[in-house]
Amino acid sequence: MNNSASSDSSILNRIESARKNYYDEKPKNLLFKKQQKFDCAESVTSNLDLAAVLPFVFRVEGNTIFFNYTVFKAIASPSIYMDIANYLFDATKQIIETHSKYNLNVDLTGLTMSAVERYRGFVVLVSNEGMKNGHGLLKYLDLIHVHNPPTFVEYLCSIVIPIVDPSIKDRFIIYFKNGSVVKYVAK
Repeated sequence: MNNSASSDSSILNRIESARKNYYDEKPKNLLFKKQQKFDCAESVTSNLDLAAVLPFVFRVEGNTIFFNYTVFKAIASPSIYMDIANYLFDATKQIIETHSKYNLNVDLTGLTMSAVERYRGFVVLVSNEGMKNGHGLLKYLDLIHVHNPPTFVEYLCSIVIPIVDPSIKDRFIIYFKNGSVVKYVAK
């Protein structure tokens, strides 16, 4: 294993270990989990260099940003939403400097209805900041590829699509677990 892969594995192991330690000390709530999950994420990030973790949330290859929901949910809390958003904006600007368009590839493995509500604030923040930051990043967005959507994807789209910029509503391609592919057309 090379040093980069070893370092990558180490960061991911530290995230998982910090999550496990948090829940060993504070068993998971059966109800009212939202704040506990945010507290856990804050505990995880308090002992990590956020700059070293964010490339695992948003991995860039060519003109595509790959969003890793599994890592995102382990670290995301409202206290660092702006830091996460700024990292995404910076990655996008770097891609645009060398490519005319960029794509977003989102793997939603493990996304639940409660998580949609929990992270709605992040989606709203990214959408609002993206529209007002003056860089026009959305006009360079080609497609959003959504992989492994939850079974409630139609409902998910009805929540998420209305809060994103209208110019990107028809750029979603959804890849279902059964192999079917659907291009979302906003209503």
